[in-house]
Amino acid sequence: MKISLQLLITLTSFVGSWSLALLNPKIDLVDLKEVANAANNRYCFSVPCPRYSLNPTKIPKPFEIRDYKNSYWLSTPWFPEVNGSCLANTDAINPYYNHLLNYFEGLNSMGLRFERTRPVRVVSRPDPKTSEMLCAIRFYIPDMYPMHPPASIVIDVILGWDKDRLCYVVGKRGAIVWSSAKRVFKSMKSYLTRLGREYPEDAELTMDAFTGYGVTSDRQYMEILICQEGQF
Repeated sequence: MKISLQLLITLTSFVGSWSLALLNPKIDLVDLKEVANAANNRYCFSVPCPRYSLNPTKIPKPFEIRDYKNSYWLSTPWFPEVNGSCLANTDAINPYYNHLLNYFEGLNSMGLRFERTRPVRVVSRPDPKTSEMLCAIRFYIPDMYPMHPPASIVIDVILGWDKDRLCYVVGKRGAIVWSSAKRVFKSMKSYLTRLGREYPEDAELTMDAFTGYGVTSDRQYMEILICQEGQF
């Protein structure tokens, strides 16, 4: 059964908000009064999530600096944006998402069924040859030490390894739409530059959407990440 990506990207928990007064009033971050930081695994609700620890380096709120542990991720291949979005509910994007879901339903080399993990990670970067924006959709895969997680038996689903890395993170409450993620990402880079914080010039836009069913847009929640090293 085909499932809409946009339908599934909703949050299962209400989060608080930060006041604009927490930051320099000249900062151009989007909708700061609706921004909130997530405590470690707060939005996972016992569902497997990527592991991280809070970095002790001081930074103004609503930023958080996290040290993410190395981990496996299931990923689609890179595909072009549709109408300027990596979340467009179209026949061009939905099949990629459904192929990832099939992995959890047993379409893997061990025939194992897995509980679907959180969050849905959507990554974007420019094509180095054409400058066209490319997208990938990913799910965290928990460690199965001493075994490796099973490979996908679907040709366009990739199981890869993400190394330890430091990420700047801003969380945002509200409807999860790609245009909003892009605005927050742009504003984060601008503000980090003002703070004198180093980050890769070619950093990928990484959006983590925490998922659930039947949740209104005012309770939806996503996190935007700018990461240093270890990109998938």
